[in-house]
Amino acid sequence: MNLRNEMKTIKTTLLVVLAGALLTPPRLAAADHGHGSHGSAAQPGPKKAKVKPYPMATCVVSGEKLGGDMGDAYVFSQDGQEVKLCCKSCLKDFSKDVTGHMKRIAAAAKNVKPYRLETCLVSGEKFGGDMGDLVLFVHEGREIKLCCNDCTKEFKKDPAKHIKKLEAAEKQIKK
Repeated sequence: MNLRNEMKTIKTTLLVVLAGALLTPPRLAAADHGHGSHGSAAQPGPKKAKVKPYPMATCVVSGEKLGGDMGDAYVFSQDGQEVKLCCKSCLKDFSKDVTGHMKRIAAAAKNVKPYRLETCLVSGEKFGGDMGDLVLFVHEGREIKLCCNDCTKEFKKDPAKHIKKLEAAEKQIKK
């Protein structure tokens, strides 16, 4: 009987240790807000955005403000350039003069102030690691680079706060 009790104790201990080992990694991953792998040596540098971000706050076809009365913008890619229209209905007019609309987008892109930091504006972490593709977009005429989609959500909660932080960091670069 003594051997039987010892085996029961060993089995119970093993189950507790195994359960703890299986449940710990998800908790640790959640605790770091998805930024635990930033700056890891696995990635040689930041991943490049797949398409150039749309540089305008308005629809290239109608001139309507994006995200206004028409709802969410209709987004697609044309020749490596992100295009945002105020609605899917504008796609028909866009298709009639793709070259003209793309020229207007290219002209607007020349006026975008480039992002000069080597770190994510929200997390402050160096770009790289295994967070996925670099998130690149234009906000009010400024290029913004973020390390992951979680930081994009955080940026959108209070863009003014992050732009102020960016401006302060840019002043430090000039010194």
